[in-house]
Amino acid sequence: MRNPKTMKKQSIIYSLALTALFSCTDLDEELRSELPKEKAEAFLKENVDFSSLMETVYRDFDSRYIQHAGCVWLFQEISADAAVVPSRPSGWDNGGVYRQLHTHTWVPTNPYIQSLWRGLNKGIFDATNVLSFEPTEALAAEARFLRAFFMYSVLDLFDQVPFREPGDNLLEASTVLRGKVAADFIIQEVEEVLPDLPVDGPAYRASQNAAHGLLAKLYLNRGVYENRETPQFSSSDMEKVMAHVDAIQGKSLDFYWDSFVPENNSASSELIFTIEGLGGVRSHSMWVWWHAIFPTEMTLPNGGGWNGFCSTPEVYDLFEENDIRRYYEHPLTEAHGYNAGFLTGQQTDADGNPLPDVVFTKEVPTIVGATLWNGFRPVKYIPDYQYPGAANNDVVLLRYADLLLMKAEAQWRNGDQESALEIINQVRVRNEIGPLDEVNAQVLLDERGRELFWEGHRRQDMVRFGTFLGEWTLKEPSDPKYLIFPIPPADVLSNPNLEQNPGF
Repeated sequence: MRNPKTMKKQSIIYSLALTALFSCTDLDEELRSELPKEKAEAFLKENVDFSSLMETVYRDFDSRYIQHAGCVWLFQEISADAAVVPSRPSGWDNGGVYRQLHTHTWVPTNPYIQSLWRGLNKGIFDATNVLSFEPTEALAAEARFLRAFFMYSVLDLFDQVPFREPGDNLLEASTVLRGKVAADFIIQEVEEVLPDLPVDGPAYRASQNAAHGLLAKLYLNRGVYENRETPQFSSSDMEKVMAHVDAIQGKSLDFYWDSFVPENNSASSELIFTIEGLGGVRSHSMWVWWHAIFPTEMTLPNGGGWNGFCSTPEVYDLFEENDIRRYYEHPLTEAHGYNAGFLTGQQTDADGNPLPDVVFTKEVPTIVGATLWNGFRPVKYIPDYQYPGAANNDVVLLRYADLLLMKAEAQWRNGDQESALEIINQVRVRNEIGPLDEVNAQVLLDERGRELFWEGHRRQDMVRFGTFLGEWTLKEPSDPKYLIFPIPPADVLSNPNLEQNPGF
């Protein structure tokens, strides 16, 4: 016999779902009553607004991938050798949360760790929720792909992925997938839905290209998820990486900066999966990116700046002098007195007049009490001055140059150095720097560091190449436990299938 308390809780859950999905006045009387589970379930499936449900999932990407607090970008770049957020006279201490990430001293109670964990798992939940209402085959494939992308990020950062099937009892603890088992499950999910995804379409929607890109990422890192300290990369996995990159349709290398301008979805032929920006229509977290970099003295689309994030000397020193990724006089930035790439030294206004005291230095001598001007400032995305606060830049999660470099790495790991070098030089020549004569692990890691700087890949790349526990600016060698992040303690207590990660 079913437990009456459980039945009552389930009926309440469905009533709440109805309230969230529908706001029509003619439903008010019915929504105020407590519906039995079967009736509520049938009503939802007949009347569900799938466009709203899917939009919720897509919006989950915004807050959890590019915000300055508890986002994938922050954890992949600040914990690596690419970026640092020192405390300054203008603030940025935030209780030490950024400092913990950069110095590899984070603890389970770090609020940004909790925010990221719960936000990514919300994405998984919201995508599964779409599947609960018997969507069409195409919508189900889209939701399963989006869910798989969130699961991939949870696996990469935390090594444990809570998972429910549609219709599972929410009052019971979710299943938890770990390591290679989780990777294999996510791979299977994406491979199953790939044929039902659209072949093409805008990069901000799920597609077969996006699925091939995610599968290439998963196969490239599958050995890491099996053993993070000493990963092994099987020949068959590397063949899969190459095959999925080769399966990409309609994409090619384009002018580098076109991938990051306003309206980049139409300007660039490289974008494979992005977070959509709707210029002047809907705000997303891109404004956070700009404000975190610029000081108040420099012109921003919507005024002011917070002056916090900066690059480390290590990432700047990767670039050759004539590399357009390091310095480019983009018309949209030049009109306001600065360049794309890295802002270095004396800064000027739009008329070329020096801004008093705004002189950026390469070195960041301390992580506590840095000056306002310590650290070069990357300008990765070109600010949208036409639509301040609601930028038309799509945020790049996967693009073709990244996939080509993954293919080169897979070729190199399988012993084909000549083909790997050919791809690397194709990327380099596109950026107006000369070809290389040889390829090795450092060459691959460095070229990825140049091409993908500040795009949210650096930690993952350093873990795969075995350099993440090393030493760099303001960071000492660290313990292997920092190859993953801890689970928030309250979540461990609430789910007996979760275990705190070792060392925490």
